[in-house]
Amino acid sequence: MSGWSPPSLSRELVAAFGAAYLLVIAYALLIQGAILLGLLPGILLVGAYLLWRIMGAVEAIADGIQRIAEQLERE
Repeated sequence: MSGWSPPSLSRELVAAFGAAYLLVIAYALLIQGAILLGLLPGILLVGAYLLWRIMGAVEAIADGIQRIAEQLERE
């Protein structure tokens, strides 16, 4: 194993997104009265994060397969 892992989000960044999202939820519930208006940004952010992680995993798999192919060619 190469020990490579994709960069992770810092705790400060996660805390800032969490606080901002709580404000969005509070606004959606108290001012607008529509929970879906508050859930949509969270769903989009989580979806974007999962897509980013999946792309990192696919890149790592492709890199591993390429290293295996290069090693087999040398042999």
